[in-house]
Amino acid sequence: MDIIQAIILGIVQGLTEFLPISSSGHLAVLQKIFDIRESPIFFDTIVHLGTLFAVIFYLRKEIFYILKTLKEKQTLKFIFMIGLATIPAVFAGLFLEDKIEVIFSSMTLIGVCFLITSGILFLTKFLSKYNKEEKDLKWYNSLFIGMFQALAILPGISRSGSTIAASIFIGLKKESAFKFSFLLSIPVILGAFILQFAKQNFVLFSNGYLPNVLGFIMAMVFGLLSLKIIEKTLIKGKLHYFGIYTFILGLIILIF
Repeated sequence: MDIIQAIILGIVQGLTEFLPISSSGHLAVLQKIFDIRESPIFFDTIVHLGTLFAVIFYLRKEIFYILKTLKEKQTLKFIFMIGLATIPAVFAGLFLEDKIEVIFSSMTLIGVCFLITSGILFLTKFLSKYNKEEKDLKWYNSLFIGMFQALAILPGISRSGSTIAASIFIGLKKESAFKFSFLLSIPVILGAFILQFAKQNFVLFSNGYLPNVLGFIMAMVFGLLSLKIIEKTLIKGKLHYFGIYTFILGLIILIF
C-alpha cells in the first residue's frame, strides 16, 4: 500500500465510520479498485484505532460524566444497557470470524447490503416517535438495538445507521439516539481493534510505518468531522438523505 492509497483509505474510513453509509463497505470497494491484495483487515486495524480516538474525544463530556457518576444507579443501568446491546455483535463476530475474507470479497453481497442500509435509513422518516430518553430504555430495547448493530458486521450495512435507526424505531429522542449509538460503538471498535491486534502478534506497523501513521491521522481527523455532520443531520431529522446515497451506490456496485 502506498502513501496516497493510505491517505485516501484513512479519509474514507474516518468519514464513513460514523456517517450512516458503512465504512467496511466503502473500504472493501476501494481495496477492490486499488487492487490491494493483502488482507484488508490489517489496515482496518490501524484506521479503526484512529476512529476510536475520534469518538472518545467527541464524547469526552459524556464519558467523563459516566466515570464521575459510576456509583450511581442510573449510570450503572446505562452501562448495563450498553453491555447488553454489545452482546449480539460479539456473537455475530465469532460466528462469522472464519468467513470474513470471503464476505469482504463479494461485491454482490456488498451491493445488496448497501441497499439494505438504504431501506433502514428511509424507514426512519416514517417510524419515528422521539419520546424516550436513555433512562427509559428497557433491556429488550438494548437487545433490539444490539441486533441491528450485529447486522453491521456485513460490509455495506452501516453500524451507525443501523443503531441510530433502531434507537429511533423504539422511540428514543434524537439526542439520546446519537449518544447511545456512538457510546455503543466504543466497545465494538475497541474489541475489534484488540482482536485484530492480537492476530497480528501485537505488531502495529508491519506494512510500512508512514502509510499506517497517515491512515491513522486521516481516520481520526475525518472521524471527528463525520461525527459533527451526523449529529447535525440527525437533529434536523434528515437521516434518510443518506439512504439516497447508499441506494445509488448499491445499484452501481450490483450493475458494474
